Amino acid sequence: MNEEIEHESVKKSKKIVFLIWLLPFIALLISASMLYKHFDKQGEEIGVYFDNAEGFLVDKTPLKYKGIKIGVVTSIDVDETNLNRFLVKIEVDKNALSLVAKEGTKFWKVEPKASLTEISGLNTILSGIYIEAMPNAQSIEEIEKLEEQYTFEAAFERPINYFEEGLFLTLKSSKGSLEVGTPILYKSFVVGKVVKKNLKNDNIFYTLFIEEKYKSLVKKDSNFWNISAIDLKASLSGIKFKVNTLASLIAGGIEFDSNILASPLADTNKVFNLYDSKEDIAYLEDYVILETEFEHNLEIEFTKLVYNGIEVGYVDDISYLLEDKKSYIFVKLKKEFASLLKHTPYFEIVEPKLSLDKLGEISKLAKGTYINITKTKLDKTEEKSIYSLYNEPIKRDIYKIVLKSDDTLKIAENSPVYFKDIKVGKVSSKKLHTKSDELRVEVEIFKEFKYLINDSSIFYVQAPIEINASLENISFKTAPLGGFINSSISFETRDLKEKRSVNRFYLFDSYEKMLEAKYFSQKGKRYIVTLDNANRISKTNSIYYKGVEAGKVVNKKYNENTKEVEVELFIFDNFAKYINKSTKFYSISGIDVDVSLSKLNIKTQSLNTLVKGGISFVSFDEKAKSVKNYHKFRFYDSLDEINNELRFNDKGLRIVVLAKSKSSLKENSPVLYRQLQIGVVENYKLSDDGTRVELQLYIDEKFKHLIRTNSIFYNATAFGMKINLLGVKINTETLETLLTGGISLVTPTEYKEKAEDKMRFELYDDVQEEWLDWNPKFEKL
Repeated sequence: MNEEIEHESVKKSKKIVFLIWLLPFIALLISASMLYKHFDKQGEEIGVYFDNAEGFLVDKTPLKYKGIKIGVVTSIDVDETNLNRFLVKIEVDKNALSLVAKEGTKFWKVEPKASLTEISGLNTILSGIYIEAMPNAQSIEEIEKLEEQYTFEAAFERPINYFEEGLFLTLKSSKGSLEVGTPILYKSFVVGKVVKKNLKNDNIFYTLFIEEKYKSLVKKDSNFWNISAIDLKASLSGIKFKVNTLASLIAGGIEFDSNILASPLADTNKVFNLYDSKEDIAYLEDYVILETEFEHNLEIEFTKLVYNGIEVGYVDDISYLLEDKKSYIFVKLKKEFASLLKHTPYFEIVEPKLSLDKLGEISKLAKGTYINITKTKLDKTEEKSIYSLYNEPIKRDIYKIVLKSDDTLKIAENSPVYFKDIKVGKVSSKKLHTKSDELRVEVEIFKEFKYLINDSSIFYVQAPIEINASLENISFKTAPLGGFINSSISFETRDLKEKRSVNRFYLFDSYEKMLEAKYFSQKGKRYIVTLDNANRISKTNSIYYKGVEAGKVVNKKYNENTKEVEVELFIFDNFAKYINKSTKFYSISGIDVDVSLSKLNIKTQSLNTLVKGGISFVSFDEKAKSVKNYHKFRFYDSLDEINNELRFNDKGLRIVVLAKSKSSLKENSPVLYRQLQIGVVENYKLSDDGTRVELQLYIDEKFKHLIRTNSIFYNATAFGMKINLLGVKINTETLETLLTGGISLVTPTEYKEKAEDKMRFELYDDVQEEWLDWNPKFEKL
């Protein structure tokens, strides 16, 4: 039997075939996308010429902008036109191309760098050298406006970023000792640094960058100077040593100052001068040039320019021309003395030499040779470009005067004449007057000092040492060293505005006599005081008014007619106006002692008046009639004597008390009412019959109404003593009257009429207790 075998056909799935072809297609799309992205991202190449391509690697060295990679070096080739430079091609990312491929973009190599003033690029030690780019504008809008550029010259070093916030300044200097990175200081704070240095027309120009927060410190009149690590100044008077900041200690620095009130800097293009030191700011920028044919011992920076003993400049440089046989000295002059050049100055080399007649030049030997400058004209003249330097003093115009004296003087020809220890002239001759024994000294005053001489001038011989000793102080006045061989002449002028009508003056033989004459030459008035003994006043006495010296004793003499001593007093005008008919003169010498059981009061005048004595005056009535010159006044021993005299007047009450004995009573013993003094014992005497002591009492005018016909007086000195079991009781008026004596009075409560002048009362030795209980109330008078 034939079996039929049935076969079923196998059908392949079309889905599997589709998947097989889909995978390559996807891979193709991915590759195309990646390729598109690669070419889409790929930028264009730019070329930068470098003088040194060391360290650059193709496809590795990056181009960066502010630390972000924006390209890579693609090739390095030697420049076909210059074998010493290299063309480095850089492929720049498409997104950054519009940033750097613009006109003016700066490129430079960043590599490790270390110097005294700067350390930079340390990050390249690990990451490698790279190229930095900096556009020529600050904003995107400004960059887009720039022309495209694809070839550039690399900068030798990092260029200045003028778009950085802060202040850029330019300084000019003749020296180039500072480097880029040098710190800028203001009051020892670092506020910026030097960012650029270049040479132009034999001058060094520094570009400074001041940080934004400090830029307001720079004013239009700011001064900049170079600071060194250590400032050392030495002279005969001492040594000054100063160490600046650590930065300046390593590499120097620049410091500046400003007047905080000055106007702010408006012109940022202004070029400031850079001074070598802070001291140089005080000097003119241009030299004063001196020429001379004479030999000299001048030293650069050490030889000084001197005017009237004051240092006004110094020698900064010296040049000698063989063909001219001349030396040219370049002097720096202080700005404040620049006006000297407008008065036809005379420059003179001074080489101090020591001799017996020039002892004053000892101090000059220490500072060595110097240049002295003298004004020759008072009116201003045109300045010169070059001045002559002489080796002889200028011939001075002189003003001649004559001094006369009656004494022998140790003055010789050429003896110096001083005004406030400055030599202003000299003695030209000394001779006797042809018709008398008067000594005449002819003096030559340098004409520039003529204005010091006028009618108020007073001359005296100044000994090498003048000693003025008193109880108040001891003073020494010495002449300049030039006056130690022969005495010198000095003078004073009280008022420079005084007229000049004479050229002859009296010459006092000592400073002390000059002072005395000067004292009495002041405006004042003269008065006379009379006294019985000349020993009470000395010619050395001063006169005081309220403790201030008001004059002196001029003279004293004995008057044969009045049998009194008359003392002449000199009182200054400003005190004489207080003197009138009511004025009293009294002695203020000695010690006033006020002793009681309650106190010890010692009152003295100044130590000077205590020993030498003194005179004072007091006026009791400002409206009293004024007095003329040489009016005579009575002289009193003390102010108390004056007060007693004024108190004992006819307006008071005088009564007499009769005592058994004088006891301790005396003149001026007090009269007391309720322990208050109302009068004094004026005098006392023995009664005519010899049984009593009559004491005359003076009662002050304002208290005389207390004295009534029934008043009782008792001796306040007396005291009683009562003894009991509780102790001892002492009764006395006051403890003070126990020592000095005194009289007390009581008036009955029912008092009678007022006592009359010279009325007589009994003086009781003891006080009765019932008297003390009396308490009269007096009517208002």
